[in-house]
Amino acid sequence: MVRDGEEGESAHAVVALEEAMAAAKAAEMDLVEVNGNASPPVCRILDYERVRYDIRKRAKEQKKAVSAAQKRDVMKELRLTAKIDVHDLNVKINGAKKFLDAGNRVTFRIMFKNSDGIAQDKRATRGAEIMDNVISMLEDVEVVLKPKMVGANHMTCSLKRPTKK
Repeated sequence: MVRDGEEGESAHAVVALEEAMAAAKAAEMDLVEVNGNASPPVCRILDYERVRYDIRKRAKEQKKAVSAAQKRDVMKELRLTAKIDVHDLNVKINGAKKFLDAGNRVTFRIMFKNSDGIAQDKRATRGAEIMDNVISMLEDVEVVLKPKMVGANHMTCSLKRPTKK
């Protein structure tokens, strides 16, 4: 004995298992057990391949949504030195514009070397000058993380496009 529930019906009829199997075969569909713990078990007549297809399709869409969310939050890093030339800085700025237009965040990292000839106490001011120059060259950006010294030899600054409301 099984409780037979058709799609959209609220009341389930209790039918013999053989009758339910014959009805499913006549409809060229499958008899699928929905709730095996109930007494008697609840079964439905439906196309099981279609159900499996829908489940796979939903899982694939969910995976795409998660992947898209992860891609949106990508951080790109561009490294500069304290003695960067104007043309080299323009090349880095153009790369940053491409990253920002793609929806990524961009982190600029200025690396100070002893061979640059910039004293330890002057590195923060030189780095701030370069970062201000970068921010002014990139129009329509939002500063996520203000320029700050990280250790004695690095300065970082993170930028992104402002969110449109």
